[in-house]
Amino acid sequence: MKKAQAAPYSGSSVAIFILLMGLFLAVFVLLLPPEEREMLLYQNLTENKEESKVSESLILEQSPGVLRVSKDDEIIHKIGSINLYSKEEPKITDLAASLYLERSLFSETKRNLMFNINDLENLESVNLVFSASESRGNLVISINGIIIYDNKVLGLENIVLPRDILQKNNNIEFSLSSPGINLFGKNVYRLSNIKIRESYELTNTRESREIMLSDQETGDGELSFFLYCNSITGGSRLRIFINNEEIKNEVISCTTIERKIEISKNDIDTGTNSLMFQIDKGDYIFNEIELNVKTEFNGAVNYKFPITENQYDDVLSDDKEAILYMEFNDDEMKKATISVNGNEFSLDTDEIDYEVDISRLLKENNNFIKIIPLKGFNIDLLRITLE
Repeated sequence: MKKAQAAPYSGSSVAIFILLMGLFLAVFVLLLPPEEREMLLYQNLTENKEESKVSESLILEQSPGVLRVSKDDEIIHKIGSINLYSKEEPKITDLAASLYLERSLFSETKRNLMFNINDLENLESVNLVFSASESRGNLVISINGIIIYDNKVLGLENIVLPRDILQKNNNIEFSLSSPGINLFGKNVYRLSNIKIRESYELTNTRESREIMLSDQETGDGELSFFLYCNSITGGSRLRIFINNEEIKNEVISCTTIERKIEISKNDIDTGTNSLMFQIDKGDYIFNEIELNVKTEFNGAVNYKFPITENQYDDVLSDDKEAILYMEFNDDEMKKATISVNGNEFSLDTDEIDYEVDISRLLKENNNFIKIIPLKGFNIDLLRITLE
């Protein structure tokens, strides 16, 4: 029964707390200076009205980016060379010209040699190579304290060293087996040309480049490059991707000729594009890589924007003006021809922004603006508003 009575008591406490908080906030607002109270109460309403006003007056907003002067109505992007390879690279280290080892019942001669491995990650294999001109008994070889070889050998020998016991700094110990109970006998080895042969698997079979396309580049493209072989490897397969779409897949030969690939405008985008070359084997350099993208006549950028009947009436009655505004990223000279519905005028400024009234050039329904660069420059923002 006591637990059942606790619920109403708890609910009453929450209601009283909320009431007190409300009264506190009301008193706080009333005690504020009139200017601050008005700002607090009407700030959100004002912001909403301003946002609505901007939205209603905005006719067009774009970020054209870099505009380049277009020769032959195309823009050429020069791309850095690419070296792709999958190859084995040997490294040979001479450890000693000769070694003499002997062991009897009463004495023993051992030899220790050191070698380093600087790239364990790409290490494919390590071989110990030597020649034995005299041998009696077994030759015992230890790597870093672990016996890897215990056998009789004569002549040239090639021993594969276990990779899992190799370190950056390694010690090879050469010793001999015991001659047994022969009191006067001894085991002897003469070794020469002791070498370590390291083999590394070097791979860089794919590489990408990023290409930025502006609003100017609206047509098809052509990728061109020269291929050079660093080694003769038959049957290597080349695959080329743009924006993760495969545009080329072929078996390549070592012929130094210019290769060209047609690219549909549907496969490239305004903004960032990714170009990737990939091989399965071999060693190749792709040089003088260029991507040519078609533009409008003279490299023009074109935008379409609508004007409603009410907006057009406001412009005709001089209630509103249509303002073309552009922002640039530097104070260098910008030169261009601007056309609004076929009516041309010049842009010639070194300011970081530009504004002009284009009211008299507009018409009801669809309108068109074209910018033809006469000098390379960047437009961060292009906006048309009714003010």
